Amino acid sequence: MSRNRVIYQSEALFVNDGTLIPTAVHAAANIKQLHRVQSANYGFSVARQDVNQFGNLARIDAIILEPPTVNLDFTYYLHTGNNETALGFSVGTSLASTKSFISGLIDSTQTLDKSTLSGRNFHIYTSPEGNDADGVAGLNFTGSEASTITVGNGYVTNYSVEASVGSLPTVSVSVEGLNINVVSGNSGQLPALNVETSDPTNNFFVLPTPNSGLIGISALRPGDIEMELEDGVLADMPTTTDSGGTAAHIQSFSIEVPIGRTTLQRLGNTFGFAKVIDFPIEVTVNVSATVADLKNAGNLLTDIVNADTTKILTFKFKDAAKVNKLCYRIKGCKLVSESFSSSVGDNKSVDLVFTAQIGAPQDTTNGVFVATTV
Repeated sequence: MSRNRVIYQSEALFVNDGTLIPTAVHAAANIKQLHRVQSANYGFSVARQDVNQFGNLARIDAIILEPPTVNLDFTYYLHTGNNETALGFSVGTSLASTKSFISGLIDSTQTLDKSTLSGRNFHIYTSPEGNDADGVAGLNFTGSEASTITVGNGYVTNYSVEASVGSLPTVSVSVEGLNINVVSGNSGQLPALNVETSDPTNNFFVLPTPNSGLIGISALRPGDIEMELEDGVLADMPTTTDSGGTAAHIQSFSIEVPIGRTTLQRLGNTFGFAKVIDFPIEVTVNVSATVADLKNAGNLLTDIVNADTTKILTFKFKDAAKVNKLCYRIKGCKLVSESFSSSVGDNKSVDLVFTAQIGAPQDTTNGVFVATTV
């Protein structure tokens, strides 16, 4: 029977582990579901070169000179770091001892996770119409009325976190892949290509049964977020936790980690033989706050220029019991701009922009660090 439509009820998003893609079968145990997904958009674009000649007004051909780019963008509610771990990011148990957030994406010496070389496969499973993907089993899960769209050799190119008053904290992720495929049911041929030879693999994958209730928390609330700043700035941002008595009341913030990539190509390869990260990576943190008291009189800008110290920003996401669930620490921050805004009918506000750069996996003083506790 033909399907009338597809809605969020029927879909589930998965990602495989970092096993070197072309050389291994991906069993259900090697594939993790991404939880609390709110949107998933994907597609591909093909760049072509027109071939024209004297004697013909229209082109005689349109040849593909560059490998097509597959794009996958998805968002999910922030929770306990399960999704980040599944995507290959480093999430520790303590900020004091964790590695850089993207160390797992740049350290090619790791023997257990080869995704730095070959990327990861992403799978968007669709159950039969009218059935929840969560917990679906039997013929509804594996039969021909179900299908899976798979993206091969996917590399994360952007990761960002946004939190604001009145909204659930949300993560946005962008991925670039080399191949896309559609299979029937919950299993089929891997979409991955051998990055060295551009050849497809003959191995297969099998998805686990979708289950969205395994992470122990539905979502994190904006009222349970705390921001810490190592030392004050022009607007006297809080230097410890914001208990309501500080001079600036945080309304929203965002942390953006761009991980741009360049495809390395060579003669004899249809697809690139590597997709490497563009360095340096500059992290941007935007903070918006309602202004209460202003900083005491003094040479404000002169003090910043003369001292020009780096700052440490810490964001703590807690559950309803005020227990830390996920903490972000950005080290080596520099204040780039601060803008005040005041108008009739609105509260006076201040917008601040900080930047930091990602360091090597061994660098503990620069970059983004994420853990379940401080």
